[in-house]
Amino acid sequence: MKRLLLSVIVLALLGVAVSVYSLIYSYGDGGGFCSISETFDCDVVQGSSYARIFGIKVAHLGVIGYALVAVGAFLKRRDPTDQVLSWFLVLACSGGLLFSFYLTGIEAFVLGSWCILCLGSQAVMLALSLLVGTLFVHERSRLV
Repeated sequence: MKRLLLSVIVLALLGVAVSVYSLIYSYGDGGGFCSISETFDCDVVQGSSYARIFGIKVAHLGVIGYALVAVGAFLKRRDPTDQVLSWFLVLACSGGLLFSFYLTGIEAFVLGSWCILCLGSQAVMLALSLLVGTLFVHERSRLV
């Protein structure tokens, strides 16, 4: 269990890194490695109205969300019996995954353009959700 939690921490920190880079990219002048064609163009995605929610950049939310998951997993690793942390990790990752699905849908069906950084973040969130779900199911089976 502690190894899986360490994997969650590492993945969450990777998510922080991708989100920070995406945030830095969003403040730049664009035209970087992330804008390689009409289909894969971070500038289109980052410049859209969907890149902000209530005036907050989605990348900011990513940094905060991934950091909270990393801290939660770190605390859970220190106290594996804490059920509140288990539920927190499940809810945080489930919420993050649903939000990622929403953003993926926006890229696919509204913008018609994909952001490589966003896809990387979405892959990290999917992996985190699978790991946290596995931990949660394993933990529940031990309680029964």
